[in-house]
Amino acid sequence: MTYKKIITLFLFTFLYKLSFSQQQMLPLGEFYNQTISFNLNKASSPVINTGFKPLLKSEINKAFNTDSVIYKTETDFFDRHKKTWFWKKLLFEDFISVKEKDFTLQINPLFYLQYGKSDKTADKYFINTRGIEIKGDIGKKLSYYSSFRENQARFRPYIYDWAWNRLVVPGQGALKKNNNDLSLYDFSSASGYLSYTPYNWLNIQAGQDKNFIGEGHRSLFLSDNTTGYPFVKFSFTYKNFKYITMFTQFRDFEGVYYNYHIKKHGAFNYLSYNFKNIAEIGLFEGLIYRTTDTSAYFNEFPTDFFIPVIGIRTAANGFASENNALAGINLKLKITNYIQGYAQFAVDDPEQRKYAYQAGIKVFDILHSKVNGLQWYFQTEYNCASPRTYSHKNLRYQTWSHYNQELAVPFGTDFSEVYVNSNLIYKRFIIDFRYNYIKLNNSNTYSDIYMLDDFVYITMPDKETVSHKTVTIFYTINNRTGLQLYSAIDLRKENNEQERFIMFGIKTSLNNFYYDF
Repeated sequence: MTYKKIITLFLFTFLYKLSFSQQQMLPLGEFYNQTISFNLNKASSPVINTGFKPLLKSEINKAFNTDSVIYKTETDFFDRHKKTWFWKKLLFEDFISVKEKDFTLQINPLFYLQYGKSDKTADKYFINTRGIEIKGDIGKKLSYYSSFRENQARFRPYIYDWAWNRLVVPGQGALKKNNNDLSLYDFSSASGYLSYTPYNWLNIQAGQDKNFIGEGHRSLFLSDNTTGYPFVKFSFTYKNFKYITMFTQFRDFEGVYYNYHIKKHGAFNYLSYNFKNIAEIGLFEGLIYRTTDTSAYFNEFPTDFFIPVIGIRTAANGFASENNALAGINLKLKITNYIQGYAQFAVDDPEQRKYAYQAGIKVFDILHSKVNGLQWYFQTEYNCASPRTYSHKNLRYQTWSHYNQELAVPFGTDFSEVYVNSNLIYKRFIIDFRYNYIKLNNSNTYSDIYMLDDFVYITMPDKETVSHKTVTIFYTINNRTGLQLYSAIDLRKENNEQERFIMFGIKTSLNNFYYDF
């Protein structure tokens, strides 16, 4: 059964039962998650498990009203300006909004318009994204979401080369070269899901989108680094426990996008326990199953693929089996109302010493809001992975990847990274500073998840160190739609060569696109 058939069956099975709470998932964009994390960290009750994202809006609403916290309206604005349709739609509301007794509909345009200039070339670089977002609720138990983006871009050389080697644009789909200008890439992406909550303790989702496990900038288990993928997800909540089981379909391809796609399927379990919103511990288990053979024919699923009990699949397959297993632990600790610590540890194969770990800390408001309307946020994080983590002997069929991209960290394996983020927020203005330093060991055959011994599936250029120092000034036009004006400078250094890139533009910051590699 294809994911499209699953979604259709899912809708028609439950639609007739619907009797308006919002079962929508909150955006993964860091623009939103920083605010959500801060307010949840301050809350003493109720207990809400946050390790597996995106978070469900109806669950967060138990702790605080997301509309008033995230989509807050500056009441004094209309004391100074007339409350017209133009100002409301531009600054505070969805572009189109329909609210009936048992039905809501919101429609918003999506933008990512950027113009940039490098000090290394005379070329001018740009990103031109136009799209649409449609979302809403049907009754109290069912929510829906859909988005589509059409893109054209001339990327900086390091992104251009990376995309050409992978045949995809980072996190945004397969590329097609423009016949009129070979320096341009055309690409598109779409996502959508249905979210149904028949009981307070159960949520069922089906669609095509991204997921993220953890509290950091990176996830060592499953991140939003790749293009979206088809999934079915079941979430069970009982008191302080939350259990999530998810089934996915991943694809890789070579040559050109239109060639045969190498299908593989993932099965994931995540069990978390939250102690009074002070500490949360989560156990992760994921396996990527080989469901395509060397002749490119589809194989039947093994029986244990459908067993949703954590630990059973790893026990049945082991870490060195035909299927690629990854297990680990995710931790979050509330140190104070303003400080949060977090960590991850992932094991790919203990006998081959394939592992990864993460440690980080967030300070949500250093000034403790002593200056009215001003918040100062700080985050630092360390990530590390040993050689060959996330890879597999059957490279095309079970690598921890989708659409020729890593499911976890953008730069693969055998790396260490220091990441720092600090920003000042004053009303609608944000000054954001980011720094990351990546140490790579791409001189041996175990440094890339697409490399194994003398076989290379995707060839990537050798690098030793990469760093980014980025300063961005944002002006948030509309909190509800995530529309922001921005201007930035990025100093990127690869080995001993540095590039200065200046950019400005306008975008809807609902998603994370990772160019910090």
